[in-house]
Amino acid sequence: MDTFTFMISILLMMIAVQFNQNWLIFAIVALTILSTRDLGTTVLLIIATLVLLIGKDYLMEYWPVVLFGLIILSVVISGKQKQEPAQYPDMFGGGDMGGIGFGGF
Repeated sequence: MDTFTFMISILLMMIAVQFNQNWLIFAIVALTILSTRDLGTTVLLIIATLVLLIGKDYLMEYWPVVLFGLIILSVVISGKQKQEPAQYPDMFGGGDMGGIGFGGF
């Protein structure tokens, strides 16, 4: 999962905590877990949900610190995954197209 999606999920959960909408928190967690492919991010999302639900009365004054802390923790847990470059098909067939292509360039 990318960091931006994780950040949006945490922000939506923080808004739902402020309005005391627990069903919305669990819906956000369920949709985010279903859309992610990383086990570390899933565990971190569950931990973040527990932190927000348990400390909702104490953490609302420090929500920027909590948000950035969770984002940093997400980056550390998921690690830097090496992405392979996209393999695009050769649009010109791999040759000089019988002498009429871009062979002169």
